[in-house]
Amino acid sequence: MNFSIDRKYFYDQLSIVARAISPYSPLPALSGICIQVEADHLILMGSDSTISIKTIIEPNEENQLKIESTGSIIIESKYLLEIIRKLECKIVSFELFDDTLIRIEGDHGTFHLNGIEGSEYPSIDFYQPQNEFILSKKQLKEIVRQTGFACADSDSRPVLNGINFNMQGENLYCSATDTYRLARKRITLPQENTFNITISNRSLNEIVKSLNQEEEDIQIFVDQKKAQFIFDGTTFQTRLLDGTFPDVERIIPQHFISTLQIDARELSNAIDRTNFILTDKVHLIKLECTPKIVEIKTRSSEIGDSKEELLSSIYGGEDLTLTCNGSYMLDALKALGSSRVELSFTGVLKPIKISDPEDDSTLMIVVPVRSID
Repeated sequence: MNFSIDRKYFYDQLSIVARAISPYSPLPALSGICIQVEADHLILMGSDSTISIKTIIEPNEENQLKIESTGSIIIESKYLLEIIRKLECKIVSFELFDDTLIRIEGDHGTFHLNGIEGSEYPSIDFYQPQNEFILSKKQLKEIVRQTGFACADSDSRPVLNGINFNMQGENLYCSATDTYRLARKRITLPQENTFNITISNRSLNEIVKSLNQEEEDIQIFVDQKKAQFIFDGTTFQTRLLDGTFPDVERIIPQHFISTLQIDARELSNAIDRTNFILTDKVHLIKLECTPKIVEIKTRSSEIGDSKEELLSSIYGGEDLTLTCNGSYMLDALKALGSSRVELSFTGVLKPIKISDPEDDSTLMIVVPVRSID
């Protein structure tokens, strides 16, 4: 095996593949990146058995790939990345000796690394599922940003650690919940389809981190076992989470007794100013709403209290006083990203719907708690 390639380009591709590698893998081969050199292309692979990434590099002007001979090897990812990152050269070359020793050479430096024979790498099935849909990179980033924060972070119900993708006709509903809050985004796609799967939030975040800034689409293939994302010459696949995702339609209220419209920044800043006033280590806020005045209050017997009037508020409906988790409210407002928001109320202890009054494609739900009095 003998090849040379643009150092920066190669480092970027290695960094993507390395996202699938766990430093705690019980299999030595899975702690490394598998490099396979064929006659007309190069393949990089990394996996932790749950996430698997494969990148195919074909020679072009950007990567300056030149292949002298074929072969394969598995190299410890952290050592390989460290060397390629620190080499000060335009082109880096690789030459394999005795199947397990590789020489890495730049303009003025040479390294030798011990590896594992490429044939020892576990067989990974990159078969392509039949259900296909397409998202732009921007759409996928928005899905993860606007819903991923609501995923659970415990292992008691693994299916809640992911984002649910529920395709109904031409509408794709992406939802996440930890049972205390919910985030849902709707995207209308040109092709109709039907499926209901849940993808790990960790996997989706790794995909988003791997995307470049080019405005290209992502091909996504799914079945009942895995999801496969194809972009920029990279195939990223992940196992689906087991279990049945909750029917979130039952959680989303349809009828309201009152609504509050307010500048999102004013509301966020007012909540944020009280984040040091905690009750049993939880940031609780009380929202008191009447058509004449809307106030946020907090109180802690150990720390103190606060009260602030929300001047930009427009409130209509029944007088209402309720308590909710201020941190959850801040997360929802940040993820929504709107300049103005609408809070819709159904009762003191019933879910609060948070949305953009001019765009109903994204909504948040926060469940109130019992009064702090």
